[in-house]
Amino acid sequence: MSNTQDKGAQPIDEIARHIVDKDPSNGTERPGKSRSTTRVLRKPVTWVAALVVVAAIVGIVLALTLKSGPSVANPGENPIFASYICHGNQITLFSNINADAVSNGGSRPRFSTHGKAYCLMYIQTYHWNKGKGSPPGTVGLVRLKGPGTLPSSIGSLPAKTSPGSNGAANINWFASVSISKPVILDGTYSCADSDPSTWSSNKESGGDGFCLVYAALAIPPAK
Repeated sequence: MSNTQDKGAQPIDEIARHIVDKDPSNGTERPGKSRSTTRVLRKPVTWVAALVVVAAIVGIVLALTLKSGPSVANPGENPIFASYICHGNQITLFSNINADAVSNGGSRPRFSTHGKAYCLMYIQTYHWNKGKGSPPGTVGLVRLKGPGTLPSSIGSLPAKTSPGSNGAANINWFASVSISKPVILDGTYSCADSDPSTWSSNKESGGDGFCLVYAALAIPPAK
């Protein structure tokens, strides 16, 4: 038995063409694209004007970017030192603490890494303040000399406190630094403290506030 097509049926390709032709979302009849819009888009002057507008926008963005200047890298994300590895035991990189009597009003002490790179691990300052201590603020370091690719300052690190002699509270201010993203030191630095008026110093320290810095050697990854 043969299968003959019903002569009264409309071929499927004609049905599909009819649907496409009637669909208002096709051709120049779709929403937002009228026949007049199509004619405008075909004119060369329209495209020239559009290119001028785009060029002007790009120029404005570029000018604003240059005016804002380069971004400052985070200590742990420096493109050169980010891959450095903290190696070996923690050492005392700097300390001017001594056992002599102290007075208030410390200046920022300086120290150098002597051409080596280190991972910062710990900073501590001292606030005897006649046995009254001082509510914790921040501690940090300021780079005075060294590679320009390193941040100019490290901080301000929120300080915690521990008691001093006779259990006096809020005497030692300290902050620990994670080595998961190493904060690299290389150059000459000064300790920074948010309350220099109660920062303890004495003649032995040369009037500089007491500061203790722990670090570990930083080495570049093997090539």
